[in-house]
Amino acid sequence: MKREDRLIFLTVLTLVIYAVSIYLSYGSFVFPLPLNEFILLIVGFQFFWWNKEQGFPALLVLLIGILAVFGSQVFWSMLLSDVAMQSLMDSFIIDLFSVMSFFCIILFAISQSLRQKTSLSLVLSSLFAISFLFGEIFNYPLIVLGSYAVMIVSNVHKPVFQPLHLIWILLFVLKGSEIISFLLN
Repeated sequence: MKREDRLIFLTVLTLVIYAVSIYLSYGSFVFPLPLNEFILLIVGFQFFWWNKEQGFPALLVLLIGILAVFGSQVFWSMLLSDVAMQSLMDSFIIDLFSVMSFFCIILFAISQSLRQKTSLSLVLSSLFAISFLFGEIFNYPLIVLGSYAVMIVSNVHKPVFQPLHLIWILLFVLKGSEIISFLLN
């Protein structure tokens, strides 16, 4: 197992063990949702560090994590006072970081599709972009989860940017944990 595979596996295993321990203690599955963006940042940074020779795709993976954290209310609440946090929440700055993170995710999918150079990958990438945007704009997490699954299928069909392509699995797991936490509680 490569180090990137191991990192994704250990991350997912940690999330599952956490959720199972909460289930055994309190009777409901709860994942550490406020930490999802930080998990994405840590894994994205590690992937970037290990694969910086890949250039632009590795930088996109890092940017996805950084912008996701800056788009997180949890991050800003640790740094700002209550009054400053309320002022920030009234502005569009957090939303801007989230939109930039979504843009980087779509850009990563498009660059992957261009590298794959097949008509199936173009169709899957287009399906991803449309469903991802629709799911994020109208707040349909199951559609976003499905869009990540489309990119996983695209990578199974013709893997590129290896091992950076594993970030799709992490995004799928993080969104799936969010859905499970809300549906089972």
